[in-house]
Amino acid sequence: MSNIQITFVTPWYDNFAGGAEVAVRTLAEQLSKRGFYVQVLTTCCPSPFDNWWQNKLPSGIEKINGVTVRRFPVKGDGEEIYHEINYRIIHKLEIDEKSQRQFVENSINSEELINYAKSNTQGHLVIGIPYTQGLIYSLIQSLEGRASIMPCFHDEPQFRWITTAEMLKWSRNIFFLTDEEKSLTIKYYGNSIGRKIIETIVIGVGVELPIDIDSLVSNSSVLARIASHYNLPNKFFVYVGRKDIGKNILTLISFFKKYRANGGEANLVFLGGGDTKLVPLEEGFLDLGFVSEIDKYIIISQALGLINLSQNESFSLVLMEAWLCEVPVIVHEGGKVTTAHCRNSQGGISISSSEEFEAALKVLSIQDKGRLISRYGKRYVQRNYSWDCVIEHFLRGAY
Repeated sequence: MSNIQITFVTPWYDNFAGGAEVAVRTLAEQLSKRGFYVQVLTTCCPSPFDNWWQNKLPSGIEKINGVTVRRFPVKGDGEEIYHEINYRIIHKLEIDEKSQRQFVENSINSEELINYAKSNTQGHLVIGIPYTQGLIYSLIQSLEGRASIMPCFHDEPQFRWITTAEMLKWSRNIFFLTDEEKSLTIKYYGNSIGRKIIETIVIGVGVELPIDIDSLVSNSSVLARIASHYNLPNKFFVYVGRKDIGKNILTLISFFKKYRANGGEANLVFLGGGDTKLVPLEEGFLDLGFVSEIDKYIIISQALGLINLSQNESFSLVLMEAWLCEVPVIVHEGGKVTTAHCRNSQGGISISSSEEFEAALKVLSIQDKGRLISRYGKRYVQRNYSWDCVIEHFLRGAY
């Protein structure tokens, strides 16, 4: 089986820590460690936070943790059209079929990458991720039934667009990350796409911490260094990921302000990139931005809980990482995937109002209670998302 040649195509690769990007990077590295030839085709744009129509990284080939990475320049036009339509999406205005196509066509893309994929991936298992970007639409369309998709679907307007239906129709295989993602797709596209969706295997996402978190958090000098370096409050909850309106950040901040106004003592610490202007410049909120991977896990491990109120998650890697750090989680009831994780694991609390949110914070502030809940989550991750299990499912789904 290690003779299989695997090509992943994704807009950004290497240091960016978004969920889809982490999923493809860790999967590529794990396959490479197991003897498979793996390459990644990506762009010269470093991350979603950079301009998608400008090249900041050099084109060419490099090796990253055993994986061959080929970078190609992005398409330089279409930015104005993209932002015009994105404004309409944000404000929940109608997006007709013509605009749907224009949005996808003018999203991040690379003609040189697509031409390379067409000419140099015969016989490869080619997988594009995620479905929302023009690069992946172009890949699926251009390879005419040879490319597969790891879509990372969640229930949002783009999921119901004509371009999404076309990608599903043209894809060789579909790799779902969760049962909820597959169920959503069957519900909406089962009749039109058929067996390709229904018979596909859910592969999951492998989750293993790259460090021995237990030994680190038992070292008082390490904890003191982290607390001093980042000026961490004594009691805090943590949000990890992109600071973005689409991640329900405004709801999180509004709920947390009410908690603080009602006498709540804990602070809210933000880790990751995104729009820093969304974080209030007031007592109770601390934005640390990007930190090293080791520091990230140590900070998470010292939190009373991790909060992810996004309703648009196709897996939510940060929930799994929190549980492996023995930290409980709070999610929004409107997030079907994250709520299902909490229900199946008993490792977190789902909420739907500010009152429920405040009650959840109070429960998890009782340290013994929070740690007990988190251990259920840790057991859930270890049983369902080990890399051996995920790789086995991935290879079964490939052929």
